[in-house]
Amino acid sequence: MKRTQHVKKVIVQIVTHNNERTIRACIESVKAQTLSSVDVVVIDNASSDATRMIVKTLGVSCIALKNNRGYGAGHNVGLAQGNSTYVLTLNPDVIISPDFLQRLVSAMEDAGKQVGSAQPLLYRVEKMNEQSFIVDSGGLYFNPARRQKLRFMGRNIKLHPLVQQHIFGPDGAAAFYRRSMLRDIDLGNGIFDEDYFMHKEDVDICWRAQLRGWKSLFVPKAVGYHIRTFRPGRRENIHNNLRVFAVRNRYVLMLKNELPSLFMRDLVWIMAYEVLIFAYILLKEQASLSAYGQVVALLPSLLRKRAVIQRNRKVSARDMAIWFRWKSL
Repeated sequence: MKRTQHVKKVIVQIVTHNNERTIRACIESVKAQTLSSVDVVVIDNASSDATRMIVKTLGVSCIALKNNRGYGAGHNVGLAQGNSTYVLTLNPDVIISPDFLQRLVSAMEDAGKQVGSAQPLLYRVEKMNEQSFIVDSGGLYFNPARRQKLRFMGRNIKLHPLVQQHIFGPDGAAAFYRRSMLRDIDLGNGIFDEDYFMHKEDVDICWRAQLRGWKSLFVPKAVGYHIRTFRPGRRENIHNNLRVFAVRNRYVLMLKNELPSLFMRDLVWIMAYEVLIFAYILLKEQASLSAYGQVVALLPSLLRKRAVIQRNRKVSARDMAIWFRWKSL
């Protein structure tokens, strides 16, 4: 009689690239989880520092890629090899509390199978093992100008308690996914769109999932701590390549996922923000002008993906309108 392979309930995937300063604390927090059925795998994007060696000393599985293929491609490698009910995509600069996974699994199980993802409460810190009560992220949302933002960012939790509720989707720093949802939104060439390379892949996952009718849940009792490098007020300290991706991938997102009626509803706000972006690039960040040419080069691929997304869409523009607001729900 053939033996049935045991399927782990949660797999934690961590994509790394030169993260020797934070990876140990991150993995140790995963290994300290109260949930018993947890596997962890690191997909390393050709680190040149001690990241891989540290992962090895911790006894964690590491998939060593020969080249830096980016955030999305790294997670696609892990997803293709894993088989679990849930997947946590965790940044290597995040520490999670011991009951983190237990609370997310419980919330998802209670919410029902229509909920495809969950967002924990992330506090913002400047170094690993630091404590904080200032919110880093409670999930993602869009304003009408199509600028994606972090829910509750900068809020002091002691002054403004948070409650569990439905949201647009989880922030990729610690996004908890139902694997069946990820499979459902797969466009046939990897669940994460590798055209992004880095930045906004998590937003794309959320948008595609919403268009397919999946729900997402904010679970504030699941707590983590995150060092966020790319955030408002620190753009000048970010590598030029990431700045280009941040501009380019805004258009990649909209070209793939936008609904025409909602786009026209918010056209004034979208165009006003476009003027600000272009003026900023001309005055302070001319290197990012290359983003526009890259969008044109990607256009045939984006239109093919858009056709699949829109053909498989299950919700109406009215259903989606709630997620494009000046203030998050």
